[in-house]
Amino acid sequence: MTTGTVSKSLRDGAERGSVGVFVIVIAASFLIMVGLAVDVSGHLHAMQEARATAREAARVGGQQLQTPTGVRGLGAVADPGQAAAAAQAYLVSAGVAGSASVTGPASISVDVTSVYPTKFLSIVGVPSLSATGTAQARITRSVEGVEQ
Repeated sequence: MTTGTVSKSLRDGAERGSVGVFVIVIAASFLIMVGLAVDVSGHLHAMQEARATAREAARVGGQQLQTPTGVRGLGAVADPGQAAAAAQAYLVSAGVAGSASVTGPASISVDVTSVYPTKFLSIVGVPSLSATGTAQARITRSVEGVEQ
């Protein structure tokens, strides 16, 4: 192949379209990365929301105390039935599935499960991702900021 033949084949468009394929591959890769970033960040946000909801439900349950014990100054003790019911009611009002249980005389545990519907991963067959959160509240008695 002589120099004249090479320049003639370039002029005839032998390399035509190679940049188009490159642009298509780069654009598709970019869209895939953006889609993954959107769904991963959405899943992280859903997990943060699940943990925050679990913490709030545990706080609500932790405010349900046995009144006679507290009034007599014998310490703060959770009312098991009311604490679990109050935490469960908070979960229902927040619109998430979960469970609440009193794990001791002065603590309550809440588990929350929610679902993040994917935006881009649904294209490849992943319609949703599960997001869970767990929290515990410990009931204490404090006088002037010092735990008693």
